[in-house]
Amino acid sequence: MPQTVNQKRLLWPDVLRDVSALAVVLIHVSSYYVEKVLPYGSFGWFCADLYLALCRFAVPVFVMISGFFFLNPAKAVSVKDIYRKYIWRMLTVWLFWAAVRTAILSVWLGQVPPAGWLQAFWMSLITYWFLPMIMALYAFTPVLRVLTAAQNKKILLYFICLCFTMALCLPVLQSVSSGGWGSFVTLFNTLLKLSLPVFAAHFMFGYYAGTFALGRRAKTWLYVSAVLSVLLMAAGGYAFFADKSSRWYYYAMHGSSISPLAFLLGAAVFVLAKDTLEKARFSPRFISAVQRVAYYSLGVYMLHLIAVETLGHFKVFDGVSALPVLTVPLWAVLIFAGSAAVIGLLYKIPFFRKYFL
Repeated sequence: MPQTVNQKRLLWPDVLRDVSALAVVLIHVSSYYVEKVLPYGSFGWFCADLYLALCRFAVPVFVMISGFFFLNPAKAVSVKDIYRKYIWRMLTVWLFWAAVRTAILSVWLGQVPPAGWLQAFWMSLITYWFLPMIMALYAFTPVLRVLTAAQNKKILLYFICLCFTMALCLPVLQSVSSGGWGSFVTLFNTLLKLSLPVFAAHFMFGYYAGTFALGRRAKTWLYVSAVLSVLLMAAGGYAFFADKSSRWYYYAMHGSSISPLAFLLGAAVFVLAKDTLEKARFSPRFISAVQRVAYYSLGVYMLHLIAVETLGHFKVFDGVSALPVLTVPLWAVLIFAGSAAVIGLLYKIPFFRKYFL
């Protein structure tokens, strides 16, 4: 349990962790309002849709932070450590919180009959897809570290662009496939939508942007593309909810975490935070608070979704749908703070902290 400021710990990745954790909460609150509370096309609906697009950087940034640390050749990371320390911990966290979510939905909320508990557990595992994705990236880390150890910027950029192109083309290819080729393309797309080709670009970009300075022109293009990405993701949400069967969903990609649009937004947030915070000076109290919340970020990620689903079950959001431009972020902050408080208490239990947070 951290009690004092860790002077050796970089601050800007912790700030990004905290902001991204809050953004994940805002994504799920906004999604609930967009899908179940607000009338489609209303001003409040557009506000929630815009919040949803603005916060799509969350998962990409989490992956970029991991890449920044794990792909650093100066960091001693053995294959044994990767499996026994990092992947094992992610596995225990994944299984535990999937079981907790299943128990709450099945027993307390009564949404699942006893005969369907096993299926509900499987769906909970899918819901927490972020953890198996990051485990896959950890497994590929020794291979990717060979690339970063060479310190060849052109090769690293080629790898990022290759993965980015695959993430861009494959969903579009699936959306336009038809006839006898449809099943083949869908199968091929599914196989290639593993964590390596889709999220390795995020993973590698985190190391690249955290290690090498980007030029002014590159940053300008990145920030402009991030703004355009937000607008396109918001438009994609509007098109998707207008007709959920529309193929425009695949082109706009609805701002999903595997979208190249979310990648561009996440990359811009990552670079901006590093440039802004790397040399900034803050009070020890602020640094301590940021670091403390960063330790809780994984637990908040796992717990907040259960909180959102529970509040949604009891129709709490429905009764306070006035002024969504204010109530949506307010609910996100309250759920984030409550989740962090609960995780902070659980963090004091050594066994729980070691295996489930």
